[in-house]
Amino acid sequence: MRIRSASTIVGSLLLIGLIGTLPAAGQSAQPPQPTASSGTAAAADWKTERDTYIQKARDDVQAWQQKLHDIREKAKAKNSEASITAHNDFNTAWTETEDAFHKLETVGAEDWESAKISFNTASQKLAAIWEKIRT
Repeated sequence: MRIRSASTIVGSLLLIGLIGTLPAAGQSAQPPQPTASSGTAAAADWKTERDTYIQKARDDVQAWQQKLHDIREKAKAKNSEASITAHNDFNTAWTETEDAFHKLETVGAEDWESAKISFNTASQKLAAIWEKIRT
């Protein structure tokens, strides 16, 4: 995938470079014909230009790869934070449910309705957090 992404970026950069070198309206599309003595110099200039351009494109691709890597790492960190938060929320809800259950087991008749409501509320909260974690 990285190779495809890098080649797509390089191809786009090359296309942009080619578009920038197209002649303006009314200009000839034919480059001036070099003389025989300037042929060697033109080839050397082209190679230098090519090498410079390729190095810049390589630098750009590496910069984009680093940005992609950074984005992926941030996403992993967010997932980890979300996972930790969800885990903590689940543990808190479980503790509340467990406490409500123990009260339910030990309360007398006068506190029965209140303990039952507390247990149901805690159980529903726990179930909701569980569903959130599962999905």
